[in-house]
Amino acid sequence: MSNNDAIQRRLSNQLNHARNDMYQFAQDSQNGSVNVSDIYAFQNEMMNVSGANWANSQYTQFKHGMRKAIIDAIN
Repeated sequence: MSNNDAIQRRLSNQLNHARNDMYQFAQDSQNGSVNVSDIYAFQNEMMNVSGANWANSQYTQFKHGMRKAIIDAIN
């Protein structure tokens, strides 16, 4: 699906990048012993995914609200 909205495309790309980093970190950590710094780093990766997901959903809610307001104003 093509997306012409540059902001939405950027937010989606950031979310995908954060998810890929988290999965890659988890996969790399699977082969060795895990220490406290690894757990902290993985938590940071999860927080990056969470922040990107939050921003993406906020923008989606904003767009929905704007479209609804326009439709309500027309009616």
